Amino acid sequence: MQEYGPGIVGEVRFSRQDGGYYVQLYDRDANPVGKTGFWMTEAKAKEAARRLAAKVGGE
Repeated sequence: MQEYGPGIVGEVRFSRQDGGYYVQLYDRDANPVGKTGFWMTEAKAKEAARRLAAKVGGE
């Protein structure tokens, strides 16, 4: 797991069926708080996770 925002961690996953990467985000209590869309590269998925974590953390 990698930290993407204050108190928000995520796990990069590869979807073989869809042929892309996405990141599932969790809060400190291991509750799912969001998931990025599918990206062709892991780097793009991680960048999308950082943006989503900033949005979720700012609420």
